Formats: sequence, structure tokens, C-alpha cells
Amino acid sequence: MPPWLLILIAVLVITLVVNPTERDFVWYRSLRRPEWIGRQPWVALVWPLIMVCFYGSAVAFWQTAGSWGWMGAYAVLLVLLRSPHWLICRLHRLTAGLPFWLLSWTLTLVLALIVRPASPLASGLLLPALLWTPVEASIALRMVGLNRKEHRSGRGPDDRRPARSRRL
Repeated sequence: MPPWLLILIAVLVITLVVNPTERDFVWYRSLRRPEWIGRQPWVALVWPLIMVCFYGSAVAFWQTAGSWGWMGAYAVLLVLLRSPHWLICRLHRLTAGLPFWLLSWTLTLVLALIVRPASPLASGLLLPALLWTPVEASIALRMVGLNRKEHRSGRGPDDRRPARSRRL
């Protein structure tokens, strides 16, 4: 089996495994989002573009280095890049993805710098992930503010405390 096909299979499997289930995603779809997101048709194309570029980066670096160890690093990074979505939907907590966005952005930058001398193309193809990760984290933070419940209990969507009783 050619390496490019093994890398493609790995990318697809990781993406499917670390993807939120439909049941978990229902909660996320019910949340309010910043207005500009709904008016931008390109937003739906961001993650497919990132995945194609990520795959292209892994293949380009494989062709230069031919190291399965580095492909393992790419796999770990892909899990970290996809984990925030899964965690947010699974835990019903918008802030759950923030540490993973920070870690995945940092490791993407490190990997881009490491692979640059061997393959500038592989490094450049990691740029969409580097650019979108902070945007996505800031969108999630904005969504936290948009989805705070403004009623007498003062409880927000991420509040896990038991509700106060109204009985006297």
C-alpha cells in the first residue's frame, strides 16, 4: 500500500473518531453564534480546507523525510486539532476546547518550524490551521457571552451547579 494512501486513511479515521456524534452536536447547533458567522458562506469550507492542507503537508513531508515517526507526530497533532470540537459538544461546555486550541496551535507552530528546512511546502500547508485555530477559539469565547442565560437564576450554559429551589 503506498504511503500517501496510508496517510489518507489515518487522516480520515482520526477525523471520524474525534468527530462529535450527532446527538452531541445537536446541543452545539442550538447555541447562538456571532452574527458575522452566519453571513459568511466560506466558514463552512474552512475545516475541509484545513484537512486537505494538513494531509498535503503530511504527504509532502513524507516524500522528503520518509519517517513514520514524524507521521505519528502529525497524527497526534490532528487529534489535538480535532479534540476541541468533540470536547465542547460532549461536555456541553464552550470553554472546554480552549486548552486544546492553545496546545494544538503551539504544536502546529512547532511542527511547521521543524519541517520547514526539509520541506517548505509542508510547513506552508500548516498555515491554514495556524490561522484558523485562534479565530475559532475567539468565536467560542464570543459564543460563551452570547449564550449566557439572562434570567433570575444568573446561571449560564456552562454552569453545572444544581438549580436553586424556589420554595420558601
